[in-house]
Amino acid sequence: MSSPENQGIPEIPVSLTPQQAASGTVLRLPPGTGVRVPPVRIPPVRDGDVVRLHTADGEVRLRIRVTASPSAEKKQGLACLGVLGVIAVVVLLLVLTNRSGGSGDASDDAAGSSYSPSAPSYPTATATGEPSTGDPYSGTPDTGEPYSSDPYGTGDPYDGSPSPDPSPYTSGTCLNGTLPNSTTAQSVSGVEEVSCSASDAHYKVIETIPLTSDMSRCNDNPRTEYAFSSRYTINGATVNEYVYCLVGLGSYAR
Repeated sequence: MSSPENQGIPEIPVSLTPQQAASGTVLRLPPGTGVRVPPVRIPPVRDGDVVRLHTADGEVRLRIRVTASPSAEKKQGLACLGVLGVIAVVVLLLVLTNRSGGSGDASDDAAGSSYSPSAPSYPTATATGEPSTGDPYSGTPDTGEPYSSDPYGTGDPYDGSPSPDPSPYTSGTCLNGTLPNSTTAQSVSGVEEVSCSASDAHYKVIETIPLTSDMSRCNDNPRTEYAFSSRYTINGATVNEYVYCLVGLGSYAR
């Protein structure tokens, strides 16, 4: 129902195609409407919407009617005809298939009534002599051990294991040999553990520092007179290393 303020405002029906209503369009009102205006821009609208148009003679309302285009109706009609044509072809193929199948069955029945296969003949065998009564397992089974020796052996395939690392010298251990009287690191040999009462006991270990070869670590011990490091390797790879802080014994004391 129109409101009182809309009474008296002329309303003109305008038909649009779905494409025009969806995207908007520009159209000219037909002469029979009595409204003289230039082409009007219609925005995107839906069926039943009202577009207000202001003219020199006053306000005009355009009532939108969305109608199917003739081309769409024509396409729908053609689609229906196409579907009906396909259905007709399928029905015709089914009828022809049933007829051909029935004639084939009839011919098979006719041919089957005249067919009489003869029974096949098989050769027969006649048993002669007495059946064997001997025990097929008359021999004594072998109870010997099938594997008299271990096929895989019991020896350790990895018998060449590396020897364990020698134990590091502990505090109080005495060493022989001669260490160079130098502040720079030098390679030495012939330094071994001996009894502290031995005549060739020249040095005594006062501190052992593992996992390093930095002999300057002994500078933290004020009693240190000599520093000695040893390294243990396997196949060229370092396994462990120690630094020993020493004091001299007898004439080796500083």
